[in-house]
Amino acid sequence: MRCWRTVQTHLPFLLVCGALVYFATPGYAQESQDTSEAQEGATSQQLHYADESTPQNSVVVDLNEQTAYDDNVFGDNADRVGSTILQGGAHFGLQEERERSALSLDYQPEALFYTAIPGYNQANHYLSLKAKYDPARHFELRFEDTGSYLNGISSPGLNANASPALALSPTFNQTTIVPLARVFTDEGRADAIYQSSRRSTLDFFGSAGDLNFSAVANLQESLFNTQAYRGGVDYTYRWSANSTVGISALHENLRYGPSMDEIESPSLTYTWQGKSGLLVSLYGGPEYLRLNDVFISPGVVSSAPGLAGARNRESSWNGGGGFSLSWRSTRTIVTLSGQRLATDSGGFFTSVMNTAGSFDVRRSLIRHWDLLIDGVAAQSASLSPLFRGAALHDQTGSLKIERQLSSRLVVQVGYNAGRQRVYGDFPFLFDMNRNYISLGFFYRVGHIPLGRH
Repeated sequence: MRCWRTVQTHLPFLLVCGALVYFATPGYAQESQDTSEAQEGATSQQLHYADESTPQNSVVVDLNEQTAYDDNVFGDNADRVGSTILQGGAHFGLQEERERSALSLDYQPEALFYTAIPGYNQANHYLSLKAKYDPARHFELRFEDTGSYLNGISSPGLNANASPALALSPTFNQTTIVPLARVFTDEGRADAIYQSSRRSTLDFFGSAGDLNFSAVANLQESLFNTQAYRGGVDYTYRWSANSTVGISALHENLRYGPSMDEIESPSLTYTWQGKSGLLVSLYGGPEYLRLNDVFISPGVVSSAPGLAGARNRESSWNGGGGFSLSWRSTRTIVTLSGQRLATDSGGFFTSVMNTAGSFDVRRSLIRHWDLLIDGVAAQSASLSPLFRGAALHDQTGSLKIERQLSSRLVVQVGYNAGRQRVYGDFPFLFDMNRNYISLGFFYRVGHIPLGRH
């Protein structure tokens, strides 16, 4: 009886996927050889990241449907619950460029249906807006805002970079895994860029971000909502045709309810671009921290005033820096990066020293086949004595194989793994292991040109 219910649950999904394959593949075979082979040969050999998938001056609509199995839905090793997941989503992209301005918009909604857990259906949303305007010669204004609402593990995207970006550009800590909570994130940044000469550029920037948790399933878990305010200036100078040097000054104000930490980070930067597709970036410098932390007992809302059990004020100097190494050819992309910087904890503690490394490899194998492998290893160690010895160790990785069935249809088989370990006297967090296997179909519904290309 249980087997029959499983067949009934998955049969509609399998029929839809089969129909897509059936109707798309013959159409692909009937396309003229002089156009389809050239276009699809370029698609399979010229690898692109997900944020490059919207052609210039156009609107695109993509649909995706996946079936997956998660062996630890709630992220708790002590009470593991596995479930098959039916996922459906879409991508709406717009990119328009004019002589003095540009606009880019991406929206990705998705729904998750857990067959083994009645009533635990989830929904995720991701929105990104980028704009730039040139009011005068040698002067440029940029604005970028990214927001997400995650209510469960997000599904693997098509040819998407699953590893978090490790770079000097300030953003929330993305190397930690937050189970059993709804997570709302929004980060906005504005830049005023002035090209002071043919070789030098000044960038004045400011940003604001909000990391908010709700519907925490474990009442003994106290997650820290975070507000981040950052500002600074970057100066870059093109030393030669292939190399650029620069200096950066960054101020960060990180607020965790009644706690507030400040970080001053002057840094030197160096970038070298080789003719063979190799790009090397280095950055580093001292970091001055001013901590003003309040400890909230487990089970107490972190934003409630007057409920602190202890307070700590101190200042210290640390060193921070990192690197990024990437190589790109017609058929291969390889990226390695690492960093050691003071930042937020992702909601578990106040400020931490984050040490992380990541890699991302994608390769066009044979015609219409792509291989994608990525991984991240990170440690977030608390800087406040109130959480003395507390640290999170995280490792995540994924392996995906994609096959282009037609000019519009792609199938992907993926495996994602996550592991998190908690160290120190922090009893209301728990260790986690998670494995996630998926089979997905991605279909480009339409491509609407906007004016000239």
